[in-house]
Amino acid sequence: MDTANDFRIRLAEKGLKELERLINAVKVQRRKEILKEIRNMQSEMQIVKYSYLSPEEILELENFKNLVEKAVEIRELLKNAEKDYNWKLADYWLEYMVHLPKLMERGEISKAYEAIRFFCGEIVTRKSLGKLWLCNVDCGFRMDVVTNSEEFKPNTYAVIAYLPPREFDGVISEGMFVPASLEKKGELDLDEIRSIADRLGEVESILIGLMS
Repeated sequence: MDTANDFRIRLAEKGLKELERLINAVKVQRRKEILKEIRNMQSEMQIVKYSYLSPEEILELENFKNLVEKAVEIRELLKNAEKDYNWKLADYWLEYMVHLPKLMERGEISKAYEAIRFFCGEIVTRKSLGKLWLCNVDCGFRMDVVTNSEEFKPNTYAVIAYLPPREFDGVISEGMFVPASLEKKGELDLDEIRSIADRLGEVESILIGLMS
């Protein structure tokens, strides 16, 4: 596999760069120790990136396992930090690293949107934010999503692309709605993601932009 261009590895690499910046902005104890670990993770990531192994082989690679274990540890250290927007972003990227094994289990992929997670759930509430709407979605757990579309209304189901959180006038959106609906609550598997591929053009563009 061309690991140097695999979208999951490229996103994880982007996340590690972001984490180095974000940890300096988060109010957390043991900052220097955490930053040192993140730099070590960046070195481990370079080994994974240029390993040219199959997804199955990467899962068994010690450097890859180290990355995931360190992400778990750092995420635990950040639990007591102040929960602001920078913390939310840092937690997103650490969570991405923690879930990398599950993402690698998808095998070889060809689209950037196949490198992230998607959830489906029922919109429980919707609140006006002027020209935007804040929706709370029950996916088996609750997610807040900000949208500019009136299409997404309470008591309807919606699919959410689990992208890095964004802040709108102090309100944090934890993902982005896509124009598709599956009557379920929970995470989509790869076949379900591919079944709505024709609706994921914007998600693909956002991810390509994020990695460039």
